[in-house]
Amino acid sequence: MKLQLKLLRIDTILLIKLFGMIMLLFMTTTTVSAQKTSTNERTITGIIIAEDKPVAEANITLQGTKTGVMTGEDGTFTFPKKLKAGDILVFSYLGYETQKVTIMSHTSYIKLEFTIDMIEMIGALDDNTPYKSKRKN
Repeated sequence: MKLQLKLLRIDTILLIKLFGMIMLLFMTTTTVSAQKTSTNERTITGIIIAEDKPVAEANITLQGTKTGVMTGEDGTFTFPKKLKAGDILVFSYLGYETQKVTIMSHTSYIKLEFTIDMIEMIGALDDNTPYKSKRKN
C-alpha cells in the first residue's frame, strides 16, 4: 500500500512538472511572436515646411482612419500610433495641396514641403454696386 502511494505521488509530481514545462514553453513562444510583429511597426516623426518656414498646426492623419496629429509651432510632429510599411499618411493644411506619403520599410522620419494650392474662382465679381458708407458726415 505504501509503495502504491509513493508511486502515485511520483506520477503526480511528474505530471505537474510536465504541465509546468508545457506552460513555460507556451508563454515563451507567445512572447517571441509578439516581439516579431512589433519590430515591423515604428514611430514616425518629421517636420513640415512651406516657403522655407515651418508650418504650425498642419493636419496629419492615417488614411482610412480618424487617427491623426497636428504639427507643433516649430512644424514638427510625432505620429501617435506605430505604423508599418504600406500605411499612408495624409498631410493637409488650408491653402496648400494635400499630399499623401506611403510608409516604406525604412521610413522613420519625414520631411515634407507643402506647395501652394492654386484656387480658381468661378464666376464674375459683382462690382456694379457702389460702396456706400453708413457714416454720415
